[in-house]
Amino acid sequence: MIKRDLYYERIPTKSLRDDVRYLGNILGKVIKEQEGVKFFKLVEKTRLISKANIANKNLKNPFKSLSKEIKKQNPKDLLKLSRAYSHFMNLYNLAESVDASRTLDQYENSDKNKKNKNIFIEEIFENFFKNKNISNNKIYDLAKKLNIGIVLTAHPTEVKRRTLIQKYHTLTEILEQRNLLKNYPSKLKVLDKKMFDEITIIWNTDELKRFKPSPFDEARWGLAIIEDSLWETIPKVYRRLNEIFVKNMNRNLPKNFNPIEFGSWMGGDRDGNPFVTSEVTKEVLLLSRWEAAKLYEKSLTKLIRSFSMQKCSKKILKYTGFSYEPYRVYLRPLRDKMRKTHRMIEQHLVNKKPLNQKDLISSRESILKPLRVVRESLEETQNENIASGELLDLMRRAKCFGINLARLDIRQESSRHTKLITEIVKRKFKKNYNSWTEEEKIKFLSKKIKGKNFFKNFQFKDKENLEVWLTFKELARQPKECLGAYIISMTSSASDILSVILLQKEANIKDKLRVVPLFETLDDLINGGKIMSSLYKLRWYRNLIKHNQEIMIGYSDSSKDAGKLCASWHQYKLQEEILALSKKFKINVSFFHGRGGSAGRGGGPIQATLRSQPPGSVNGKIRITDQGEVIQQKYGYEPLAKYNLCSYISSVMLATLIPPPEPKNNWRNLIENMSDISKSSYRKNLTSNSEFIRYFKTVTPHLALGKLSIGSRPSKRKQVDSIKSLRAIPWVFAWTQIRLMLPAWLGTAEALRYSSIKKFRKTLIDMEKNWPFFNSTMDLLDMVISKVDPEISKIYEENLADENLKRVGKKLRFQFDALKTLNKKITPREILQQRKIFRSPAIIRNLYSEVLNILQATVMMKLSKKNNKRENKDYLNDALMTSIAGISAAIKNTG
Repeated sequence: MIKRDLYYERIPTKSLRDDVRYLGNILGKVIKEQEGVKFFKLVEKTRLISKANIANKNLKNPFKSLSKEIKKQNPKDLLKLSRAYSHFMNLYNLAESVDASRTLDQYENSDKNKKNKNIFIEEIFENFFKNKNISNNKIYDLAKKLNIGIVLTAHPTEVKRRTLIQKYHTLTEILEQRNLLKNYPSKLKVLDKKMFDEITIIWNTDELKRFKPSPFDEARWGLAIIEDSLWETIPKVYRRLNEIFVKNMNRNLPKNFNPIEFGSWMGGDRDGNPFVTSEVTKEVLLLSRWEAAKLYEKSLTKLIRSFSMQKCSKKILKYTGFSYEPYRVYLRPLRDKMRKTHRMIEQHLVNKKPLNQKDLISSRESILKPLRVVRESLEETQNENIASGELLDLMRRAKCFGINLARLDIRQESSRHTKLITEIVKRKFKKNYNSWTEEEKIKFLSKKIKGKNFFKNFQFKDKENLEVWLTFKELARQPKECLGAYIISMTSSASDILSVILLQKEANIKDKLRVVPLFETLDDLINGGKIMSSLYKLRWYRNLIKHNQEIMIGYSDSSKDAGKLCASWHQYKLQEEILALSKKFKINVSFFHGRGGSAGRGGGPIQATLRSQPPGSVNGKIRITDQGEVIQQKYGYEPLAKYNLCSYISSVMLATLIPPPEPKNNWRNLIENMSDISKSSYRKNLTSNSEFIRYFKTVTPHLALGKLSIGSRPSKRKQVDSIKSLRAIPWVFAWTQIRLMLPAWLGTAEALRYSSIKKFRKTLIDMEKNWPFFNSTMDLLDMVISKVDPEISKIYEENLADENLKRVGKKLRFQFDALKTLNKKITPREILQQRKIFRSPAIIRNLYSEVLNILQATVMMKLSKKNNKRENKDYLNDALMTSIAGISAAIKNTG
């Protein structure tokens, strides 16, 4: 059985209900004051109608009265109404985060909650220490070697403006203070006034992003998460883990312990994004170094102010000479170098002043070395307690964040490298690279990788090729510590991987980036093993990579390509195949999971995710992407950031020390058949009926998503009008808006129908209870079922669809109803009951989200008419965008 997550699946507490009521009342007062009593009554009327609809489940047409009321409103009031409900959903989420933090504290500090064991990292580790099959030394050695990469991507799914995120953070602080000062009425009065003022400001702030962010803006947003939360959280997490080992083994973890490293794609992900250029990558790397230097300077200044002691080691005295404050004298040059780095980069970014890289801090060792000397001095002079305080925290930050906070990955599509090499081969060798067989390409690339450089002074005629080449040349100029991996999206052959190795060599990149193939479509997942086998057979390749290989598994495109169930099984099988191959060729393999926030793109609680991978695939080392709204949800608020980072550590430890079982043959046979059936059904829906595509384009707000200005890259890889060219995020996002969430379940009903027949019943129950992969798959499916509301999609059809499209919708709802029935039929009752308890928050949210859905459908209908005045059209467009943001907040994910 998978572990429940206190944050992602929460049962509403009394304190949460009180906070929601408090925030709702203040929002109501603000609306009444700012928009008048008449509009306030409209908000209340729609809320009460929605509440009555949910209470009366027997209504034949539950949304009729609410739809009628909303349709009567003018465009300006529709916008204000969408704003009111959208703001409320964000306030609800804010209250939920604060309550999650409060609940975590209560569980953490109480021994009474026996039923909620294995929630915290301490409890999970204590189970390790009690396990007679796992020695304490094995636990310690694994903890020392943990390598967890959390990669913040630039994927465009955060719809809230940074301005409003900051203001919500202020509201969070006020709620926390109210809880601490609840017995002081006079102080509560002051806080209530402050809360009213802040919500008034929020109401009068434009919540829509009016301009598309640049890649530079995206990077700035990602770095702000580190500055606002993770910079303070990381040393607390490491201290907490160290205390576990002191308690259970009376042994400290090494001072250089660093289990987590952050990566970033912001400013490095050029896959289908023409705005990410070599110049942008250079500027983003400087921005991240500027941000890092600023944080280090602040921390060093704090240390210097604190360390006024005179007693120190001979090593420090040798440097400082006689001084009453030797530590201050010794640390000032490092602080000043940070200040110089910070200011010089700022002058370059703002005023374009020339920059000499030699004047900048260029390695984490240049930070750690003097700090190490200070630590040793403190230990020599009986000040171990001081050495283990803020100084150690700063050293751990330096180990984790390095000189630019998050190592930048570069991602590019494989076809761009092929195109570049094709130009080279054509002009230098008068041959057509594209016409060669894969064997010929491998032979050519292998020879050139082992030979002398041959690109010298080559002048590219193709602008795209020149840009790809300039990126490699820029990478050669950057400090090694700033860069992570080079990801090849759409990897479909071994030559795709060798191409990047050749280009790095020709660009004279001294410290080469590890080359990571990304297998993301179904075909690529199926062929990934063969591709890696052809490379592993090359001895020179094995030596080049020093017997270490990283493989990235894509969750988005494979799900869009073949449906969720089929994609999940093939992701699992590819890892098994790669593991077996790597063992055969003595390669240390690690996996990089490209997950999204939604269930349709690999989202879900981290422990369930890692426990559901093949045994041996985690092995103390993992990289995982976090993106968009998930980054803010997980790391934007320090108490939850601490909990989530601890969950990553305990989940990797658990999946490594107590791996899941090998799937039985009868499990494999059944899931294989279910996968094939699911894929056929999924693809049949997409391809057999031309009306299905028209349904998607007409009934969902997919076109409006491109106007949301939530990301710098286009919504399509290529400007081709087809589902295939559409990126996975808007595909999932659009279906989520109309509450069908189709990518997460389409095709699964047929697979479950097949598996539910009598001869498979016993196998199915066995899989559900004893195979984490299948249990997790079904648990996520159940979560999706709880969030889907098929009746909502009817509202969109009534406003936008003709009879042919309504038939498509009816068929989709029939498939969903069948899925829901089958899910109940095949799932053991005790598991269904447990899942039902943890789904209750979704029901509460429906009260507010259904108003937004009806409003959105109404607005889309009004916009489809051609006789709108310009002013009305502007109000309607803004109402549509605001409703999209509000529904995203209600569902708690987008794409």
